[in-house]
Amino acid sequence: MVSHKWKALAYDGSNWSHVDLFEFQTDITPPVVNSITSRCGAFLRTLSLKGCKSIEDKAILAFSTHCHYIEVLNLNGCTNISPRCDRAFTSHFTNLKWLDLSSCTLVDDSVCNALSMGCPQLQHLDLSWCVLVSNNGTVALAKGCLNLQHLLLRFCKLIGDPGVKALTQCKKLSLLSLMNCEEVTDSGIVALTKGCKELRCLSVSGCTQLTDLTLTEIGNNCPSLRTLELAKLIYLSDRGFKNLVKGCNSLEKMDLEECQSITDSSLIQISLHCPYLQSLTLSNCERISDEGLRYLCGSYAGQTQLRELELDNCKLITDATIDHLVQCRGLQRVDLYDCLRISRGGIKHLKTRRADLTVHAYFPPDTPPVMQHDPVHNRVCRCCVVL
Repeated sequence: MVSHKWKALAYDGSNWSHVDLFEFQTDITPPVVNSITSRCGAFLRTLSLKGCKSIEDKAILAFSTHCHYIEVLNLNGCTNISPRCDRAFTSHFTNLKWLDLSSCTLVDDSVCNALSMGCPQLQHLDLSWCVLVSNNGTVALAKGCLNLQHLLLRFCKLIGDPGVKALTQCKKLSLLSLMNCEEVTDSGIVALTKGCKELRCLSVSGCTQLTDLTLTEIGNNCPSLRTLELAKLIYLSDRGFKNLVKGCNSLEKMDLEECQSITDSSLIQISLHCPYLQSLTLSNCERISDEGLRYLCGSYAGQTQLRELELDNCKLITDATIDHLVQCRGLQRVDLYDCLRISRGGIKHLKTRRADLTVHAYFPPDTPPVMQHDPVHNRVCRCCVVL
């Protein structure tokens, strides 16, 4: 039997300030919600319903009514959450500071309006894959959520320049992800960089209309930037990167995957001006060669700071790069998939010189020799029975 003391502890709301129901996704029914809200009450500060697809608007309203001191709320993947939950954010979640609505695909601009009106303390908001959120939503957020520091809008493809320009009102914004917001152009990013001076992390990967003007303005206006993701931007060139790195000397992570126009010249500029670089992705940058990597690996960042380097499908690099990589004393991982000019012997040499380094590479198995047909002995597969 359960002791009276243990039972008292279980029903004491002060022991239920943090609730994570991820492991019980399929069991969150209305009676369970009622039990949790009555037990936790005003003590609840952190609630994770991540992946609880059975959770509906009524449950969110119940939590907001009975647990109105919640500061952290994770609704990632709660696909039944709809705009009808906006009342919860308008009236009751006034203490909310951290909210994840990613992959809540029914959420739209009305929820953004509710957050703007009722959640003035909000600092972190993830709306990734909320595909119904548009420029009107971000305009609303920018009016009421002036304490926003982190905003993730990945794959919100209805958001373009008007929505990005509105975010300049969020002066505390330090992290912004616009990944695959394909309507965003140079005009939006130029305004953003001039208005949000506190940016530390910016992702515009997949914003395929961006050009060198974006790089130039980031370099001019964002000296404190630490992370910059620029994958799949085919209009970026060496000239743009030269302007970028002269102003952004504090970069620690760069993702340049599929920036197919850049050459060794960009890599040389990065080597000269980014002494704190720890992670660099150059996968599918097919014009990068051994010469550019020689500069990178021989630089201060290459020899002392670099931890991760991704070079998948860089078709021009050869075993000469292996000798350059040995110089990177802090390097922990290097990816060399589909680097056709790097040999097995080169990889073996690298592992011998740097046994602590994780090397990701793949070589297809050798093609077996073609056997000549023997007219006397007919070949059959092993599973066949010859009668």
